[in-house]
Amino acid sequence: MPTTTVLPATVRVRGVERKVLSAGQVVTADASAAVSIVCGDDPATADRYEARNDALRSIARRRDLARNDVALLMAYVGSTNDVLRTERAAALKNDVLNLLRNQKPIPDGLAELLIGMFRAGDHPPSVLDYCLQHVGAMQGDVADAVLRDRIRAALVEAARRARFPYAGTALYSLSEDKRGVAAHDAELKRLTLALCAPSANAAARIAAIQLAGQRGWREVVPILRKTLAGARHDAVVDMAAIGSIGLLGREEDLPLLESMRVKGGLRLRPAVDAAVRRIKERGGGK
Repeated sequence: MPTTTVLPATVRVRGVERKVLSAGQVVTADASAAVSIVCGDDPATADRYEARNDALRSIARRRDLARNDVALLMAYVGSTNDVLRTERAAALKNDVLNLLRNQKPIPDGLAELLIGMFRAGDHPPSVLDYCLQHVGAMQGDVADAVLRDRIRAALVEAARRARFPYAGTALYSLSEDKRGVAAHDAELKRLTLALCAPSANAAARIAAIQLAGQRGWREVVPILRKTLAGARHDAVVDMAAIGSIGLLGREEDLPLLESMRVKGGLRLRPAVDAAVRRIKERGGGK
């Protein structure tokens, strides 16, 4: 039986050619080919999330992509015609944005691209949520004061859209602005209290309730009391409200918390216990 000669290892992993350096280490032979697959430009893999995600992973550690590859990735992020399902396209674009933000230097125009996508209104909320996360994370690294103000304005606008889950994402991005402007703090407080209202999207409301507790804004307590005493309940919203009452509440809130121990069942009991303990440790708290 003839023997088979094994040539130096070159493997193809779901459409992206890689060369083996040593055990467990691989490097993409052609980053531009991987970028083409990621962007859906390869007809053979355009509708295959796994292939496109694998191509992206093959270049995920690169910090020095060619300018044309960066431009193609930015164009893909801003596109609206991906054949992938919405949630998969959103996840892929999130990872592409991680790659772009890790470039040295960060590509010119990336923040403007994300702001433009938000303002255009033709992307699904899940994509916009990622856009706001990334542009919010960039605000501290932007040297241009005008661009920082544009980022903040977009985040404020997003936080005012109370029926969308990304309002909470924008709110937390605003809370991480390190400029320390008193007017910004006052605006953040107003936006937070508005998102704590029952009419807000549940995910955004949870973010706002938690932020109000962390910041010590007692003005939210009446809203939280009404939430827990009401007839309609969302277990995750209730858990957030219990946690913030534990941070902000007083002895008069203990009966309400004890009632949630009964109404909420086993799921809420740890949160109730923690909230009661915090209030008692403060001696009723101010």
